[in-house]
This record gives sequence, C-alpha cells and structure tokens, in this order.
Amino acid sequence: MNQAARPRDAGLLHMRLPVGAVTSILHRMTGALLIPLVAAVLALLHKALVSARSYDMVRAVLAGSPGHLLGPVCMWIVAHHTYGGIRHLALDAGLVRGRRAARWSAMVVLAAAVCTGLLAAILWP
Repeated sequence: MNQAARPRDAGLLHMRLPVGAVTSILHRMTGALLIPLVAAVLALLHKALVSARSYDMVRAVLAGSPGHLLGPVCMWIVAHHTYGGIRHLALDAGLVRGRRAARWSAMVVLAAAVCTGLLAAILWP
C-alpha cells in the first residue's frame, strides 16, 4: 500500500460518540474512580474517629479549599455511577426499549449527575 494513501490519524478524539456511549464510558470511569475514593473516605473517617483533635483537623480540611473542590467532584462521581447503574439495570430488565428511549435515558443520567454535582457544590459547607 502506498504510504501517502494511508490515513495518518484515525481522529478518535474528534469522533462524535452517541450519548449512550459517553454515558457508558463515564459509568466505567466513575466505577474505577470509586475504588480509591472509598479508600480515601474510609481513611478520613478513621482519622476523624481517633480523637477530637484529629476530627477538627479533618473537618478543617473538608471545609477548606480541598474540600470545596474535591467534595462536589466526589459527589458527581458517586451520583453518575449510581444513576448510570440504574440506567443499565433498566436497559437489561427491558424497561427502556428503543433507541429514542435509550438516548433519552442517557441524557437524563448525564443531566441528573451534573445537577447533583452542582447542588453539592452549592450546599458544601
């Protein structure tokens, strides 16, 4: 094959994926991110339960800039994985039928997860 005739770039970053694919990929990514997230939350809980002084330290970290940044992001991760999991279960159970309904449910998952993250950002102490 002629080298000039071969495509140089498949353009994977420029492809427009269907909304269902984006939702599914984000569901997998948030599931992978939940593993270290749960470990970090358990470590913070353990540290907070050691003494009153360590509780105050954990509370100060969560009320400061790291908490204001990471708290809503963590809430978005949990929300998106939960909503995406419910969507996948509904698809598997046959409750969502047809391409239009599947596309609509994917958009609902994305919108609900973003709203949950924004609500967490607004309400974070």
